[in-house]
Amino acid sequence: MRTAFSRTVLGPLFEAGNPSFAALLETLEIFLACDGSWSRTAEALHLHVNTVHYRVQRVEHFTGRDLSSLYDRLDLRAALLCRPRRPARP
Repeated sequence: MRTAFSRTVLGPLFEAGNPSFAALLETLEIFLACDGSWSRTAEALHLHVNTVHYRVQRVEHFTGRDLSSLYDRLDLRAALLCRPRRPARP
């Protein structure tokens, strides 16, 4: 059930193994952790703020969500928490 929710909300970003989608998911996680602060996200990821803007726009495109909406932010955060984690490598 949790995986289905995550797959539905994250859409194609849910696909494992795609490096560009992995970068978008990382940006999304940090962006949400930084309370939607473009500059703090850029600083945390060691990116230019314009790159963060571009990545967030891509996340919005692929998910159909609006990250300026609290409801959509909460949905995306829940989806990130619900996605299955890969076991740690020994």
